Amino acid sequence: MRKTLVCLLVCSAFSQAPVALAETQFVPDHVSVEKEIKPGPNVFVMDQSWSGTSMVTVFGSNDLKAKGNISTGLISQFGLSKDKSKLYTASVYPKRIVWGDIDAVVQKFDVKGLKLDKEIETSPKMAQVSATVNTFSLSSGDKYAFVQNATPAASVSVVDLATNKAVLEVPTPGCWGIYPSQDATKFSSLCGDGTVTSYQLSSDASSYEASKSDKIFDTDSDALFITSQRDGNKLMFTSFNGNMYVLDDSGKTAKLDEKFSYTKGIDGGWVPGGYEVIAYNKPNDIMFVTMHPDGHEGSHKDGATEIWGVNMKTHKVVTRMKAEEPISLAVSQTKSPDLFALTDWGIVTKYSFSGSPLAGKEVNKIEDAGGFTQMLMVDY
Repeated sequence: MRKTLVCLLVCSAFSQAPVALAETQFVPDHVSVEKEIKPGPNVFVMDQSWSGTSMVTVFGSNDLKAKGNISTGLISQFGLSKDKSKLYTASVYPKRIVWGDIDAVVQKFDVKGLKLDKEIETSPKMAQVSATVNTFSLSSGDKYAFVQNATPAASVSVVDLATNKAVLEVPTPGCWGIYPSQDATKFSSLCGDGTVTSYQLSSDASSYEASKSDKIFDTDSDALFITSQRDGNKLMFTSFNGNMYVLDDSGKTAKLDEKFSYTKGIDGGWVPGGYEVIAYNKPNDIMFVTMHPDGHEGSHKDGATEIWGVNMKTHKVVTRMKAEEPISLAVSQTKSPDLFALTDWGIVTKYSFSGSPLAGKEVNKIEDAGGFTQMLMVDY
């Protein structure tokens, strides 16, 4: 009797289920994709992958909310066009994952729509290295893309962005880094003997002429970070020891215009550290630098515990603030600068500056920008 009663109750419940479900009307979800990202200034963060798809995520600079992203190949580099409307990447696509042939390509994306516009094949010699602004660069006026190669011999591929073809490979023996000049057919490279070699392309980029500078820095006692910032014909670097080097590359060969220490007289053994260690704000003539104390041989890759602002005219540190080990910086070109600091595990911190002298404060932070974040850029 008990078994019969249980069966009747269960069967009754199941018999009523279709009736209950039938009373609730099913409304399907409609998934759509926005044609363009939301307007306003942006922060672009490279999450570089060595085992899969690299990604550039676009965040709104005001609230640091994600607007969208693009995916590209392994070990990607990226840069923005002069007007910031286009985003270019250089990356590799291995055909057999761990060995064999690869496709190395330069890809052009529309920033508003985050859509692929075109793809150009470049040399498979493309250097598979951490992302920096000086291993993949656009020429003045966006005529060419310059791609750093390593086999391990160094060279630079010149990609014509109008004809969509790689037109020239320029050997750069003993030199590394790409520093496009104000001349669209010229770039320079830092060399291991402390000189800078400039490469002048012919008008059709079918040939080149190399010109070597006098010795500018000492690679043993005061090596330079590969990252640079530009102000007109001035090319600016910092050394491992906290010396600022300002070069003029307008002539046939680069020349040292100015060198000064911005750590002299400051206790604590402070030195720069990270990857994109400097960011220049032209309206205030301020260079922001990632800094850490007790510098020693090998600490040039350490994240920052402070960020300093150096006045490039007076050579003085005019602002300092605490930081959570960022390795890369990017700054807006506004009179009241917004500075963005990036760690290699995905933290982006925004600082805003105002007053005279400039005083900065943390105004926003996100902690999930990627898993191996290498560099960032802003478009304002």
